[in-house]
Amino acid sequence: MPDLDNYESLKALLKDNLEQSAQMAADIKKIRSYIRWQKIYSLLTVLLIVVPIVLGFLYLPPVIRGLLDTYRSALYPQ
Repeated sequence: MPDLDNYESLKALLKDNLEQSAQMAADIKKIRSYIRWQKIYSLLTVLLIVVPIVLGFLYLPPVIRGLLDTYRSALYPQ
């Protein structure tokens, strides 16, 4: 005849295991959410740095060229 105390202890261990697994699943969900937001924040930070630099390279040369022409005409009048 099987030992009922052994079954009860196994049942208690399985119940504890399920509770701990549920808690770990909740913790993992929070960690994944945190990592996702960290990736989004990192991407936004890089974009905030790179986009103005690229736009500066595209739009500033004509402006600088115009300022240099104005400066040259002021220094060396014809």
